[in-house]
Amino acid sequence: MNSPLNKYDKTLTPWYKEPWMLLVAGVPIIAICWGMVILTLAFTGKDSLVSDSYYKDGMAYTENKTLINKAKRLQVKADMVYNQDEIRIILSGYLDEQPTFLQLQLIHPTLETRDESVLLQQTSDGSYLGLSENSHLGKRKLWLQSPEQEWMLKDEALIENGKALSLRQ
Repeated sequence: MNSPLNKYDKTLTPWYKEPWMLLVAGVPIIAICWGMVILTLAFTGKDSLVSDSYYKDGMAYTENKTLINKAKRLQVKADMVYNQDEIRIILSGYLDEQPTFLQLQLIHPTLETRDESVLLQQTSDGSYLGLSENSHLGKRKLWLQSPEQEWMLKDEALIENGKALSLRQ
């Protein structure tokens, strides 16, 4: 005795057990939670990519440009090998005399805390050797300069253990 009306009858389930209700309510709830996480990160994280000293940066850019042009005139080239904590550089170019030390800055693309400056001393075989405190594997900006002779090489490279890199202008 099925009447035609019973054919369309369904047993009612509570609203919180309906799959469509979970989808309709779940997406906004997830969006609100994720937005709170992003907002917390935005307020607590330090943005090291933004500089507070625009004037100093502009002056440093002009000074660096003259150092880079001098390296181009002298045709300075450097071959670098990174092995775990040791950095070895062989320098070539039209230099009157080899500098006694070099300064290498390894700059992380986004995290200022991973930047490091390494002082490289000249060894008896004419190469330059320096010890690094941190691991610098991955993409880095490399700034090699001779404070004595006032020139600078700037390059960007993917640093891998034992792989030779060439820095040139």
